Amino acid sequence: MPEYLVEPFDTGPGGLESMQAFINEKAAEGYALAQAVPREDYHWVLLFKR
Repeated sequence: MPEYLVEPFDTGPGGLESMQAFINEKAAEGYALAQAVPREDYHWVLLFKR
């Protein structure tokens, strides 16, 4: 498995709760959130490290 994982993410108008659920899913796979980079509107780029 790769040491780093880059995932685009769109929170939508529902807010950051969906992002937290996604981060928890990746944590269950063995990845820790290293950085969250905001883009425009509801778009983010999430960087995970194993």
